[in-house]
Amino acid sequence: MDNLFTRIRRMAAMVILGVCLIVYVGLAIVYLQQEPKQEELARQINKTFLIVSKPLPSMKELQAEYDEVNLALAPMPVPEILETIVGIARESGIDVESASGKFHIPPPSEPKEKKMAVGTYEIISFQGIKAQGDYDSVMAFIADLDSGKTKQNMVLKKVGLSQVEIKLDEEEAERRAEFRAVLSAVSDMMAENGITEIPNPINYEGGTATSDMMAFSDNTTTAAEKGYTGTGTPKDGYLLHQHDRIFTDNTTEFETVDYITIPTTLYYYTCEADGSVRQFDGPDIATATEYFSSKEVDIETVAVLNVDLYTKPVKE
Repeated sequence: MDNLFTRIRRMAAMVILGVCLIVYVGLAIVYLQQEPKQEELARQINKTFLIVSKPLPSMKELQAEYDEVNLALAPMPVPEILETIVGIARESGIDVESASGKFHIPPPSEPKEKKMAVGTYEIISFQGIKAQGDYDSVMAFIADLDSGKTKQNMVLKKVGLSQVEIKLDEEEAERRAEFRAVLSAVSDMMAENGITEIPNPINYEGGTATSDMMAFSDNTTTAAEKGYTGTGTPKDGYLLHQHDRIFTDNTTEFETVDYITIPTTLYYYTCEADGSVRQFDGPDIATATEYFSSKEVDIETVAVLNVDLYTKPVKE
């Protein structure tokens, strides 16, 4: 009997030990599972604390916001609405002058009432507003209307985009053609002479532009500095017209080449060491007008928009 009781006690001890081990493992698993949840809960508490810790707006601030909304929704006469839209276009960089034909607002629709959950509104619709210009200006105009930046109660309803090629007048086309010819000539001259920088260019910093292609873009660098070792008398400089190119495989010889066919251009130019060319309408840079585009054609973006203006009707 003593042996039996001893075995029973041992078995009971093992059972108790096993139960304790199971409980311990179970608690450990539960703890490990709860740790990510506790971390997420802590993050949510911190976010909530940031929100609730912010001071609530004062009655004065709330009243100011309320007044601002009411002011935005106040009825506007059509001429004032039109001037607002024209002002947005002008600020965006669009040419709004009627002579340009790049901006047009058709007459608006008659005001219509629309009931919504928060009240009744009066809507004036503008269908087919046309805005034409460079891409950035047109997109700035669209973005202002879409975001309500200038007028919160103005809603952009529809946008259609297209592109149009701008026809250049003869004088502008000739100016750009000459600009492209000079740009190409400088690039060809540098490549053929194996230089990545023009040593002594007639540059913008010098304050004077030139139309003499027998002196442009560099009339200072000597033949010896260009590498000539012969007994002849090649002209100095890196020129676009009547340039004496030194043969790289035989520096005792040279040949005269034209990178541009005309000795004198209609417009005036400067050139930087890297070959960047600028065009002007006169030699004195301080007083001359600079031209920037050399594109053969201009492409502009055309937007056709529908816009609704929401106001609160006046209570009788």
